[in-house]
Parts: sequence; structure tokens; C-alpha cells
Amino acid sequence: MRAGLVPQIAPCFISHNLALGGAQIAVLRMIRALPDWVRERTSLYVQADDMPLLEPAVKAGFTCKTITTKPIDDPSCYVLSYGNLAGLPDRPTSLLLHSWDDEGWRFINRAYGDARGWRVAGVSQQVLKRFQPWIADGGHEVAGVLPPPVTEFARVKGRQGKNRIVVAWMGRPLEQKGLFSLPYLMKLDPRIVVRCFTGAITGGHPYTRRVQTEAMEKFLALCDKLKVRHQLDLRPLDFDPFNYQERLRGCHVLLGNSRREGFLLTAAEALSCGVPVVVTRDCGVTEFITEGVNGCVIDWNEDPRKLAKKCLAAIERAAKLKAGDALTSAQSLSTAATYQDVYGDVLAKLTHTSLQSAAPRVTVGLRIHKGMRIDHLDQAASSLASQTYRNFKTVLLVDGPWEYGEQLAARYDLPLICTGEEPDITHCSWLHRQAVAQCDTEFYKPLDYDDQLLPTYLERAIAMLDSQQADVYGCLLTSLENDQFSARWWPNKPIQTMFASRNSDLNQLPHSSVLMRTSAAIKAGNYNERAVGLGADDYQLWYRLYQTGAKFFRDDDVRNVVYRIHEKNSLKIRKARYGAASASAAPSPVESSPAASFTSKAGKLITGAAAASLLLATPAMASDVGGKPPDRKHAAPSAGPDKKIQRTDSNPDDTLIPPHS
Repeated sequence: MRAGLVPQIAPCFISHNLALGGAQIAVLRMIRALPDWVRERTSLYVQADDMPLLEPAVKAGFTCKTITTKPIDDPSCYVLSYGNLAGLPDRPTSLLLHSWDDEGWRFINRAYGDARGWRVAGVSQQVLKRFQPWIADGGHEVAGVLPPPVTEFARVKGRQGKNRIVVAWMGRPLEQKGLFSLPYLMKLDPRIVVRCFTGAITGGHPYTRRVQTEAMEKFLALCDKLKVRHQLDLRPLDFDPFNYQERLRGCHVLLGNSRREGFLLTAAEALSCGVPVVVTRDCGVTEFITEGVNGCVIDWNEDPRKLAKKCLAAIERAAKLKAGDALTSAQSLSTAATYQDVYGDVLAKLTHTSLQSAAPRVTVGLRIHKGMRIDHLDQAASSLASQTYRNFKTVLLVDGPWEYGEQLAARYDLPLICTGEEPDITHCSWLHRQAVAQCDTEFYKPLDYDDQLLPTYLERAIAMLDSQQADVYGCLLTSLENDQFSARWWPNKPIQTMFASRNSDLNQLPHSSVLMRTSAAIKAGNYNERAVGLGADDYQLWYRLYQTGAKFFRDDDVRNVVYRIHEKNSLKIRKARYGAASASAAPSPVESSPAASFTSKAGKLITGAAAASLLLATPAMASDVGGKPPDRKHAAPSAGPDKKIQRTDSNPDDTLIPPHS
């Protein structure tokens, strides 16, 4: 783990170089597909100065926290793409498996043969299958299949004609890429024009560059010998890694006739541009190809003449296929379509930033209101992603207009419950009320934007609730103020005194630290419909839980929650609205010594606010929150059939609403 009281998410992708290869392009695109809050904290460490891909990528808008050729000081995890961990500090590690060929297999076994307990993803199912023995021997966890994303979603296929078929071909000039079948293909049919993206200095090992140069010279000599040079549209391979649309415009088919590929990114890009493909059977992208619908699959042949004949027959069939079918087949691969929805979970597992699990016991309601700092919410989400206990899922609770809430939901890729209103301190209770009503897990955890959980919070809370047979868990807090951490003196009274009277001063269970059994909260009446008084959301619910026989456990042995104190703390706003009107009002528990109290002689609560707060504590006043949750991602903002959340204008600063008292 990284040093510090609350470790923060800071993934580091490690690549051996940034040459113009499919593996390097895949890494850039995967980083680009990360949620904003993760990508903004992600570093790319390139372990060689060979980076011809970098400049066009940056010009095309690629960004992350940093791109460097030096080791990152303090990453939270490593994501390897043929990278080297030698000399780096120990961190959780994930590995992207790209290659299916023998050379790639030998490299992985040689470089990472001693690795244990990593998370592993393959760009295709066949890649994962090839490395299954290595995965099993190392006790690695399979995060899933993670194909490289494509960046386009457009219809650029050329119109069908009798006298011309434009075939796109992209790749390094190497024999195993099928390069030498192209002259024979053009010789077989004078209608064929090959738009060939190859021949540039593509980077890589000096030996590889020499072999590519020799292969290119041999290829052009063969074109001249067969007298098909006029059918060759030769273009360089040094291109923007995020833009294939213009290169494929007017093409009828893309040909991917390599001996084998872990995936074959160029074919996926063609599909996303509405261009059917012809690929060899030993390419991972075949998982996305339906014969006769969006392309054709052929078998590789070592003889370039025989391979050319197979290519021609398939090209003639594929050129007649519909662009729309190709587009439809690539939706899940396109960052402009549904890639983040389909593969976001695998990316989150690799970067150790997941906020969801497949079999959760806990739902976390992560809450913020419009007007507060997003970096505080990022830090709360980061602390949640760092939990050692993984069986939880997260829902985003936003007090603000829907447009604002939906932007945040997209930032974190989370389901959203939103008030749809301008923010007000009375709304926070309604948000948690809706989240509990829709909760389908055993436990519910409220988490606000200015709270952070230490890594073992959920693990310990679940263990204590299970062992104590309790319904509500809480622990002590640590304060964070002016970048300084300190032990928080409150709560400072035994929890046994909590319900000795109806004095809300005796509430000694911080909302920030609570994890509760969902069924108990629903039985007690859930949260208030609106938060009223200084008690806000918590004391009334705790009291209703107590009345229904719920068991409370406060864990005084740990301080597993950090509570941020800042200039917009809620007590100032709540006191202005519900507390004594005079300047001599009593100090709050947040601001005073342990001996101070709201009931001190210096000032009293307004009687009406206190009475309303206590009245809401009775189970008889709780609204019915039973029934099935809505079957959709966004919850409706309704507060009830004949009710609407009301805005109170008694405080001119009421848009600055911290989460709890």
C-alpha cells in the first residue's frame, strides 16, 4: 500500500515503448476509456525513448496525469503491457495479454514466470486460453476479456461499383502479416485497389526495423514484377492512433490476412466505420465477426499465391455486405458507443478502482450536492475503491439539477439518484431514504463527499456486524482540517447513554461511520423524507431503530473514517436556520470542548425546530417505503405522490450544504 492515512488511487500503466504497434495503441485507448476521475490520476510510464506514437497521440487529445520515461514515485498499482517491474517498489499488479503467437508466449513466461497473484486480462478469449497454464501456475486472477477499444462510430464504406474494389490493408511490412499475398491478389483481379498503410519507420528493435525495410523492398519489387504497382495505393503508417475514419473512407473491405493476431485492432476499427472485414481464423477479432453478415473468415496459407485466392473470394462476398451490420457488430468495442458500459468493470478491476462487485453484500450511497468541490468527491470514491473488502456496490446520490447529476454519474460510471432540485440542507435525508428503499443488499453505508474510509473499514464493519449479531455499526473518527489529521474527540460519551432521553445531544453515533442492516432500517421507517433540525438525518433514524429493537455496536478500538472539516461545514448553516437567533448561541459539538453542549446556558435551540426533529423520531410518523425499486438506472426525483421537496430561503448561503451535522 502507498504511504499515508488514506491511500489514494494512482494507477500506473507501464509500456515497453510507444512505437506504432497494436499493443501500444491499445494501452493509449484503454487509458482514454477510463472514467475521468481515474484517468486524471493515471500515469503512463514508458520504459524506452522509442516513442513515435506519442506526438500524434497528444495532438489527437490524449491526456492523463503524466507521461514519463522515469519510474513513477507513488503509484497505487501497476498495469503492465510488456513492461518491466525490476527495481520498482512492490504494488498490486495487473497484466494485459496481447499476443497469441509463440514469440509473445515465450516472452510472458520468461519475463513474468515468477509472478504470483496478479490480475490478468486478455485482448481476446483465445489469448486467455493460450495463457491458461501460466495463469493457473501463478495463481493469477482473471479480470476478463478486454479488447482494445475503437474510437470511431461512423459510416464511411464506399459505394459499390462494378469496376473498382478498394481494399484497406494496415500493418507492419512483415511476411507473417500477409504482405506478400497482396501483389498476387491485385494480379488476380484488376478491379482490386489496395490502400496499403505500411512502409514507415514504425519504431521498435533495430533488428525489427531492418527486417521491415528488407521486406518492404522485396514487396515493391514483387509488385513491379507482376506489373500491379498502379493498383497499389501506398501510404505511411505514422498516423493519429485515434482516427481511422478518414483512412477508411471509400473503402469497400478491410483485409486482415495475418498468420495470427491476438486481436487485430484494424479490423475492429473498420467495423466501427461500417466497413466489412476479411480476416484469418487465428485472429481474436473473429469473436465479433458473423460470417456473411459483417465479414468473412478465411484460413491462413503459407503460400502467398494460395492465400491471395482465398482472400479474393472472401473480398468479393464481403464487399456486398451492408455497412449497418458492420456498425452494429462493433457497438461494444467503440468508445463512442457502449465500450465503457460493456468493459468498464474489467478496466476497473485492472486498475484496482472498481466501485461495483458481482455479488455485493453492501450498497454504498455516495452523496454530494451541487456547489461542492469535486476533488473531495474523487477522494471519497478513491477511499471506497481502496477497500480491502470487495463485496459492495455504489450508487451516486446528488442534490442538484438532473443535468449536473448525470454529468457526475458519467464521471464515475455509477447509477444515479438525483433530487432534480437546487440543493438545500433538507434534501440529504430524502436521497438516503430513496437509496435505502431501493437497496437490494444486506447492508447500506452512507458516504458523503467530505468523508474518507480507511482501507479496512468495510472489512472490519462487516466482521463486527456478523460476530456481534448487530444491526448498526459505527466507529470513531479522525478529523482532517487544513491538511492536518487529528483524533476527533467526539463521540466522547458511552453509546449506552444514547437513548437515555430524547436529548439529541446524546447522539454518540456519527453518521459518517455508520453501516446498517437494510432490513432493520426499512422496518424502522428508513430516513426522514426531509431533514429537519440540527439532528439532520441521523438521530431520528437511530431512535426509530432503537424503538424497533435494533442492536447498536460502536467500535471504539478503531478510527476508520476521516471526516473533513472545512469552511462550509453544515453546523454553521443548520444553526443559522434552526438554532438560537442571537449571537450568543451555544457552540456546536464540532467546534466546542467536550464539556460544551447545545443545551448550555449560552443559548437554546429554537423550540419549534427541536420539537419537529423529535416528532419525526416516532415510527408512526415514518412514511411507507416498501415495494419494489424502479427497474432503471436513474431514480425518479419524486418525494411522494402529493409532496414536493421544498426550498427554504431563510439562509442566503443554503446552496453550500455539507452532508451531516
